[in-house]
Amino acid sequence: MKKLLFIALAFVSTSIFGQTTGNTELTVSIAKTCSITVGQATVAIAMNTPTHFTGGSASGKLTDHLQISSSAAYTVAVKASAANFTKDDLATDLGVSNISVVATDAGNDISTYQSTLSTASPLTVAVLSTTDQNVVTTTGGDLNRGYDVDYQISAANAVNFLDRTGEHKTTITYTITTP
Repeated sequence: MKKLLFIALAFVSTSIFGQTTGNTELTVSIAKTCSITVGQATVAIAMNTPTHFTGGSASGKLTDHLQISSSAAYTVAVKASAANFTKDDLATDLGVSNISVVATDAGNDISTYQSTLSTASPLTVAVLSTTDQNVVTTTGGDLNRGYDVDYQISAANAVNFLDRTGEHKTTITYTITTP
């Protein structure tokens, strides 16, 4: 009888208290995602003094011209829509390759994590063309990282703008990619 009572109590205590822990598997799915925003919709370089034609000219530093967010390392490339500028919506023989695009790190990442930039400041000086030219390359992701950009005409290229008046235009496209 004592054995039966002991077995009955053992059964009751196990079923009353039951299992006290449980497990679940949590999965975080992280996709490669990136975005780029260009801060200024239009940019101008003035060529309106003799010094501009002998020493070159520039847009001046456009603070946070590019805003980048990426969950992984990324590259930003720049290119022009055509090999030559247009004037009054007509093609000209003035090459966009007379313009250099200089990107520098604005150093204003609002996240607590900043990637390690793979090159020093300025990041890259890209000569504008119709093919992608890298201006930023990183080894890690970023959140809302700003890059300052300066569009420049060098002293050597400034003479190519002589005997031309009016507004010469091109469309510039920035593309962000992740490996």
